[in-house]
Amino acid sequence: MRSSINFIFHLIGFGLVFASLLGGWIIERRIRGEHDWNQKLYIGKIGRRFGLLSPIASVVMLLTGIINIYNLYDGNISLWYNEGWLIAKIILFAFLLINGAVFGPIIIRRRTKLMQGIAEKTIIEDAEITFKVLSKNITTFYLVQSLLLIIILCLSVAGGGKHPGII
Repeated sequence: MRSSINFIFHLIGFGLVFASLLGGWIIERRIRGEHDWNQKLYIGKIGRRFGLLSPIASVVMLLTGIINIYNLYDGNISLWYNEGWLIAKIILFAFLLINGAVFGPIIIRRRTKLMQGIAEKTIIEDAEITFKVLSKNITTFYLVQSLLLIIILCLSVAGGGKHPGII
């Protein structure tokens, strides 16, 4: 029974990661389509709320994933090293976390500062071009994160072992 509850929380964590990525991407598309810079800043503030889901979801996924590994191999930690799909999934999840924790916030902060400067009319030189470049970088970020999440999902579905939460 403990395994099933843990598995449900793992699925909730996955749903939160997915909601964070999808919400962030939708907000990104909305920012790029808006013409008023103050409105872009307002939409960007809404996007920060979706960004707050990511750390919570990551912690939930990490903790429940560790518990799932422990339950799957009945506490024998050395057995899971032989599962290639599981190791690949862990490595991809680590890339997902690092990319999301380091690169995403840097790019979004830079673009937010640029939008503030444009809205306040303090930045004039090449601001539009820089904004377009940063927006493309953010779109690429969301694309890479989504691709990593889809690959992790495929590894989970096609993995070799029966999930401990499924009875």
